Amino acid sequence: MKAILLDFDGVVIRSMEDHYEGWRRALEEYGIEMSPEELYVLEGAGLEELAVQFTRKYNLPAEEKFNILQKKRLYYDQIKKLEYYPHLIELLDWIREKNLKSGLVTGGDRERVVEALENFGLQDRFDVIITADDVFQTKPSPEPYLKAAKAIEVEPGECVAIENAPLGILSARNAGMRCIAVATTLSPMYLKAADVVADNLEEVLKSLKKMY
Repeated sequence: MKAILLDFDGVVIRSMEDHYEGWRRALEEYGIEMSPEELYVLEGAGLEELAVQFTRKYNLPAEEKFNILQKKRLYYDQIKKLEYYPHLIELLDWIREKNLKSGLVTGGDRERVVEALENFGLQDRFDVIITADDVFQTKPSPEPYLKAAKAIEVEPGECVAIENAPLGILSARNAGMRCIAVATTLSPMYLKAADVVADNLEEVLKSLKKMY
């Protein structure tokens, strides 16, 4: 094990509830009710891809994806709360202590991710940041994780991904990486494809220590 690659939303920051509320309010304007699970199982696909999927799922005109996405971003900006998960700093400190490479691999856009990291003072804690802006295909494609591994010059098999959603787990596994899932947004039944399922980042760190 030479590198730890973390998803952002739902792993580093507690943001998925706010993302859901943004999507919920946007779709509510079309008379659509969406459950949290409907969003959480698709997490990692990227905002534009999510807008496309929702217009198809709810039989909306294809061109409405732009309006839905704009509304979602507006609502999210109004309600977002910046908070990182307990034990994150402990995890990042351990990664540094062991001289492991670290990275973020997210379906979010770069501007939002970098802004959040700067607010937390964590912008220098990652050797690479791969966002939806940096790839042709978002999760579940292996491209984001493969690009991160290449950037830090570590073989995929030497990387461990930390994920919280099925598409992210699939992306990491398709890239040839081991994966620890953390059940922050979905129950363990959705995360069975991971090598290990943890309840929180404290348990993630315990699992990493065993792997190391």
